[in-house]
Amino acid sequence: MAVAVLSASALAQKPDTAAVKAQVIAADRDLASSTARNGPDVFLRALEPGAAVLFPGQPILRGADASRSAFIARYGGESSYSWTPAHAVVSTDGKLACTMGYSRFANALDSVKSPHSGSYLTCWTKDKKGKWRIAGTQRSDSPPKGSPYADSAVLPGAPHSAVASTGKNQLARAQDADSLFAMMGALPAGPGPAFAKYAADDGMLVGGDQFPRGPETIAAAFKDYSPDRVIWWRPSRDFGAGTGGLAFTVGNSTSGPRPGKTGPTIPNKYFTVWRQEPDGRWLYIFDLGSTRPAQ
Repeated sequence: MAVAVLSASALAQKPDTAAVKAQVIAADRDLASSTARNGPDVFLRALEPGAAVLFPGQPILRGADASRSAFIARYGGESSYSWTPAHAVVSTDGKLACTMGYSRFANALDSVKSPHSGSYLTCWTKDKKGKWRIAGTQRSDSPPKGSPYADSAVLPGAPHSAVASTGKNQLARAQDADSLFAMMGALPAGPGPAFAKYAADDGMLVGGDQFPRGPETIAAAFKDYSPDRVIWWRPSRDFGAGTGGLAFTVGNSTSGPRPGKTGPTIPNKYFTVWRQEPDGRWLYIFDLGSTRPAQ
């Protein structure tokens, strides 16, 4: 009887996943609306002090103080930036949520003022007052080809929220998985097998005009990747969050020639959302990159 009472109590305290998803999508939508009316400082005020801030042409930045000047230079003034959330995933404890959606960006510095369509990922945590604040965000708002869903709020085949959560130090476990993923990606077989192995069944590569989904489709997206080239990456242990079977990692990546080969070296950075599976593995459900300066 005591076990039954305890089980009922635990179930009663479990967050309502649908309600949490609705809350964070509403917070994201409200932030987009307020930023459109009042400018990029509104977005910066929504950041946690240690938030990872990723957007094209910059290194990984920390919080509003470090990112303010570059952020306003890109998104302030005559530039315009808007976004629409399409999907959210949440942790089993309701303390972490990540949104994915589509953006429109018109850069005042461009000679042709046509807007770019892109994608974004933002992960949120609740503060002590119950307000959702940004723990990390990636904007990939000017890809060569934008998403076909850019004018909608739909993400076909979207990944599901976390349903399992075991073990402590969940951010570290996700970062460990990311490190092993990177090691496999640098092997002679190329990145395809690694991206397939560490993808959840409903995992997606977002950005550009295609969103490969699931291990087989993701592997196929790399079938023409040159064996003379390699992608190196490493998660930064200074950023990220993880709880309730959900986590996000960020880091720098570089696409370049393998030793002894020639070709361009392209510096990027990435933002990856991870979910713990019922068997304990950490697999990614979203991955999105953007450019950064050469170091």
